[in-house]
Parts: sequence; C-alpha cells; structure tokens
Amino acid sequence: MYISKQGCIGTLVLLYTMSANAEVNLKDNFKFTANFIDLAMYSQESNVDDNFTNSAGLFLNTEIKLANEGHDFGVLKAQYVFNGLNDDAQLNTSNNWFGGVGSYVGGAIAANDLASSQLSLLTWDKYWNDKKLYTSVGRTNLRRYFLYNNCQNILLCTDPIKGAMGSLPTNYAYWGGYAKYNLSDHIYMHAGVFEVNTDDYVYKKKGLDFSFHHQLGYTQVYGVGYKDKNSKAELLYFYNNSEYRNAYTQEKYDGTDGLNFRFNHDFNNQNIPTVFGAYSYIDEKKQPYKNYWELGLSYKINQGKNHLGVKFGQSQLNDDYVLMTEKINGNNNKTTSFLSLDTDINYKRLTLSPFVQYIWNPDNYYRSTGKAFNSNVIVGLVTQIKLY
Repeated sequence: MYISKQGCIGTLVLLYTMSANAEVNLKDNFKFTANFIDLAMYSQESNVDDNFTNSAGLFLNTEIKLANEGHDFGVLKAQYVFNGLNDDAQLNTSNNWFGGVGSYVGGAIAANDLASSQLSLLTWDKYWNDKKLYTSVGRTNLRRYFLYNNCQNILLCTDPIKGAMGSLPTNYAYWGGYAKYNLSDHIYMHAGVFEVNTDDYVYKKKGLDFSFHHQLGYTQVYGVGYKDKNSKAELLYFYNNSEYRNAYTQEKYDGTDGLNFRFNHDFNNQNIPTVFGAYSYIDEKKQPYKNYWELGLSYKINQGKNHLGVKFGQSQLNDDYVLMTEKINGNNNKTTSFLSLDTDINYKRLTLSPFVQYIWNPDNYYRSTGKAFNSNVIVGLVTQIKLY
C-alpha cells in the first residue's frame, strides 16, 4: 500500500493534535491540591500536664473527572491526611488536652488522639437531572454534608450533637451514601446513611479497612434547607441506632435521635455584620449532652477580604453526667457558657486565624478528674498554607 508524503505528514499532524488534546483533557480532568493546617492553643487552666498544645495536618486532595465528549460520568474524589506533632494519643486520657480545659466547647478543636495518617475521603460524586440531583457514595463523613459551617473559623464550629450522631472528625471516613435534590432555586432536600465506625479511631486502622462487618450501627440523616444570595437556613433530623453505655449508670442503650437548626444572613452591607446561629437538641437522656445553642456576628473588614467574628453559646449536660462529674471531682456545672472572638489575616497562600475563647462554669465532663475550675481562657492560632 502506497502512502504519499502529504498523507504521512497529515497523519503525523493528526496524531500530534490528538496527543495534545489528550494532554489538555487529562489536565482539565485531574486536580490535585495540598494544604497544610496547624493549630496552636494555650489554655489558662488545664487538668493535664501541659497548658499548651500544637497539632498539624497535611491534607492531600485529588479529583478525577470521568468525562469524555458529551458524557459526564461523575468525579472520583480522594483525600489523605498526615497528622503530626501532638497526635496519636489514641484514647489516652492522661494526655487528652482538650478534655483537660474543662468542656467540649473549649477543647474539641484540639483533639490530639488522631492516628498518624488517615484516608479521610474516597467517593464517587455525580450530578443528575440537569444538576438538580447530586449524589456521593463511598468512604466519607456525614460532617461533609450536614451541620454546615456558619462561622468563619471552622475550628470554632463545635457542637456536641456531632458525637451523638456517631460522627468522628472529618479526618476519618467510613462507608456512606448521600443525596441532595434541589426542589427549586432556593429550596432543597438532602439525606444520607452513614456507617458508625469507631474501629478506625480505637485500633488505628488508618481508614484502609473497607470491610462491612463492623456491626456498630449506622446513622440516618434527613434535612431540608433554604438558600438565596444572602441567606441560608437548614433543619435536620438524625437517628443513630448504635449501642452506647451510660458512663454513670453503666446502662446500655441504643436509638439516639435529635434535631439541629442553623442559619446565617448576610445583609450585603459593609457596615452591618452577618448574623448566624444554631440550636441542637439530643432526644436521649442517657447521652452526655442534652442541647447546645450559639449566636454570632461576623463583620467584614478590608473590603470583605477579612472578618472579625464574635460568638456566644451554651452547652448543657444531661442529669446523669452532672451527677458523675460531681461525684468524681465536685464539679456540678450543668450548663457551660462561652464567648469567642476571631479574625483572619490573608497573604497570598498564607492565612493566619487567631482567636480567643472565654469559658465559664465548664462542665468538665470530658475529663472528670483533677481540679475543677469555674472559668478558663483559651488562646489559639490556626495557620493554613496552600502548598499546591
């Protein structure tokens, strides 16, 4: 078979063009980011040896779009986290810094009992029906879809309802499925079913145990929300069928459910702050916490590039856990109150987010030994660097 010189050149041009297009498509369909986050905190009062703690994580994220001409097969997402510095205490309460500062709201953001590394996300995500329906299935965490962050500093968004839902921090992932449907431009419904798996937490499995036989239970979550350009409000209900033990009576129980409502409204005015708030109710008296609420304001500064936030809130223990802390160390505080201030400073790929939190009448449930104190001040700094 004879091929002309012009035909050969044409074939080479075609192959080069196809190769170039493939390279462009590969680049367009693959995304990788790397972020470093460090949290340094000092507590004026502490029941542990150190008043200072520092923890850090390297977050590696990848997204692969499964698409070709005219067809969208969704996106594969993965995240792996390398935890460093003050980590890997693994339920060692003698070194549990956050419990030593007196309450959940004062220290949950400085959890130091993480494994050295963790697969925290591995999902297939897909939009359907002209993007009205969104689904996500795989190794994931319910906190990625529910209990949305309505305060600027995500590390100050604490709520004890997360524990009642059977959800570990987002460093951890377990089997789950989620769906969200937009009924209109402003109203949506979403739901999810998620495995409750504390095995990764206790036995340091690093998220790589993909088996289905943990038999710890699952959580169902159902929510409805409204959103527009300046506002968002959401109400959710959850049911967690996992078995727990009352720490005071040693009674076993299962079937915890509860409600959460949260909102935020931006007046779209430089001189008027954004208003936000949340309320959680846990309908199980054998659980440690009964309810939680918060209200806050966020002021835009530097033409909206930065903010100054203030928040006030309270958490309340159930009666059994008040009796438990009173028996162990004489602390009979049922309601913990807190006030926090935070801001941020941005420079290119660096973000510094200092904050201070004042706590009074801490319940001291998470560390019910040692001295009891009636107030505490916690100062912290979150450092975020976009490495790639």
